[in-house]
Amino acid sequence: MTEKVIYGALLAMALFVAGGLMLPRDVHVERSIEVARPVNTVFTLLNRLTALPAWSPWLERDARMNYRFTGPEAGVGARLEWSGDPRRVGTGWAEITESQPRTLLRMQLVLEQQGRAETTMRVQRIAGGARVNWSLDTDLAAGKGPFAGLVSRYFGLIFDRWVGADLELGLERFKAYAESLPAADFSGLELEWLDVAAIEVLQITESVDLAAAYREITTFMAANGIERTGQPMTVTHYDADGDHRIDAAIPASRSEVRLAGRLEWATSPSGRAIRLVHVGSYDALALDYQRLAAYLEANGIAEGGVSWEHYISDPNETPEAERITHIYFLLGAAN
Repeated sequence: MTEKVIYGALLAMALFVAGGLMLPRDVHVERSIEVARPVNTVFTLLNRLTALPAWSPWLERDARMNYRFTGPEAGVGARLEWSGDPRRVGTGWAEITESQPRTLLRMQLVLEQQGRAETTMRVQRIAGGARVNWSLDTDLAAGKGPFAGLVSRYFGLIFDRWVGADLELGLERFKAYAESLPAADFSGLELEWLDVAAIEVLQITESVDLAAAYREITTFMAANGIERTGQPMTVTHYDADGDHRIDAAIPASRSEVRLAGRLEWATSPSGRAIRLVHVGSYDALALDYQRLAAYLEANGIAEGGVSWEHYISDPNETPEAERITHIYFLLGAAN
């Protein structure tokens, strides 16, 4: 009887070892989803690791976990490190190792208690948006002893169902996050970051009828010999509740002439700003505002509560299709 037990145990062990050796040590898991947003928006969000906490299927598991970002904010070298409850997220890091604009992203993923993996995200343009394909590859036996490596191969039998559920959750969360952002396609935008200096302006605040406001300002300037020093500007101020105020302003040399009616001296917005040069009709400005807003949101760039238009071209002398308007957004302190 004892011999049968021993032989049975040896046979079971042999079958276990033989079965484990026949199982692959390399596993691949892959899932995909369609996102109703432009490829540029989708790729920018994936490429910016600071956006990861908004949709990661793993970081939400431990509300007390600590994480920090190192390296660049986006692209190769961007790195996220975290530590938390070992039963939930443990300790680890993720770093972007390859970034091909609008098409492919690779990251090295290290979980100190579970091993190392490579995760790949491919972005494909489709009608109405983009398809995101997310895959994960790992060597189940890497860094483990013979017996632990053998046991790990058996985990490969449930790996697709186990990790695949996380990938599906992450993609669903990413889709919801991406589709909560502006839908405009910001590809092709040519932007400049500038330190803008304040200039003296003569303005009328809370201008409902901008054309009438500009006529009032220019008429007063002409009647009182006030020199214009630049082209007209429209300045929009936003508050925390989303309300806004629009000012009509014309750069001018300050004068001691007593102002009349709604006129007042002020200074134009100043500070770190992003500028978009718009060429074309004023009616088409709204689309560029939408594209710029989508760019700022996707890149996590905080606005500073003020935007303004500087009408570089004189509409009385420039054909509509050739008019140049500079659109500025003041950036938040973090930028």
